[in-house]
Amino acid sequence: MTSNAPAQLLGYAVQFPRALLHLLRAGPGDAVSVEVIGDVATHLADGAALSEEDKSSTVGNPLTDRSSDLWKTFYNWLKAIDEGHIGLEKTWFYLYTNQSGREAIVHTFDKAITIEEAKTAVTNAKASLADITDSHEIWPYLNFVLSYDQDKFAELLTRFELQVNDGLGFNEIQDELERLLIGKHQRKFVTNLLSGWLQEEIMGKIALKQPALIPWEDYQKQFTVYFDRARKLELVDFALENPPTDDLIQDQMKIQPRYLQQLSHIRADEDDIVEAVTDFLRAKTNRDKWIENEIINEEVAIDFEEKLTSFWNTQQKMIALTEKTREDHERGQLLFLNCKIRQEVIRDMSPPNGTIAGTYHALVEGKSLGWHPRWDAL
Repeated sequence: MTSNAPAQLLGYAVQFPRALLHLLRAGPGDAVSVEVIGDVATHLADGAALSEEDKSSTVGNPLTDRSSDLWKTFYNWLKAIDEGHIGLEKTWFYLYTNQSGREAIVHTFDKAITIEEAKTAVTNAKASLADITDSHEIWPYLNFVLSYDQDKFAELLTRFELQVNDGLGFNEIQDELERLLIGKHQRKFVTNLLSGWLQEEIMGKIALKQPALIPWEDYQKQFTVYFDRARKLELVDFALENPPTDDLIQDQMKIQPRYLQQLSHIRADEDDIVEAVTDFLRAKTNRDKWIENEIINEEVAIDFEEKLTSFWNTQQKMIALTEKTREDHERGQLLFLNCKIRQEVIRDMSPPNGTIAGTYHALVEGKSLGWHPRWDAL
């Protein structure tokens, strides 16, 4: 027994992650809707709108040149414009699908940027589908679209974008949560929490025969506190978004701050020097951002530094006892390497790469410790 029920279910279900993606990208004064001006839409605070139609399939590309899904989409948009539900000049039109296919008419529509390019794409589409007659299932939609006011349809195509992603929007949701500083180990749970709340809100409005419209403020009110808590459950690596630039690294190399002078005293090689600058700058970025976003407080930062200092002190004494035959710079190298690979946690969480080494360099810069046996005198 065959059935298209799974495909139909996917077609409806995909609207929820797509709506969540719109909501995560929205801002104050915006609202996200389902089945109001498209499958999913963002109603922007300035009166503009992002109207999205979702076409999914479990077997193949649903947007072939002769598919009903393709031409019904443009038909619905143009009808909505005629009926005053959509303002052409203030709306962006998105067509999402979870299946990719060979280069087709929809791709030429997507690539049209200017009015002239759009008109050329429409002319080519007419020529390509000239053999379609009124007996074909797409005829009512195709005939309406290709017979529509050429200037208006061309304007729509310049505001049209094809989006293809087999992740149904979940991949982009993870990216948005990363942008919102939600740690990677918290994102799946946050996604499930958001999805459940959004589905309940939408279904509740539909059951009451109300437009399924979700104001951004409702979402913000519901999740601001939880987002703050989720951020504090993981040490976000802010340095990934703001890595040290070559100019910053070169500036450090030129001015030779104390932590680099200390590495010179133990004859560290050039690679160690460059890595030290990178670790120092990355650790500073993260430390400042963690405190700014209240992921850690001053007490936690001091406790972390005290643990590193205690380990350094123990290692210094052990090396002085066990490596008496080595030269001073060699004992300094051993101390530096042992501290550099030290594993330590911050609030029971492992910090990003470079944090421990970078914090050690900051302690050296602050004259709290050093690497050479006579570091203080040097």
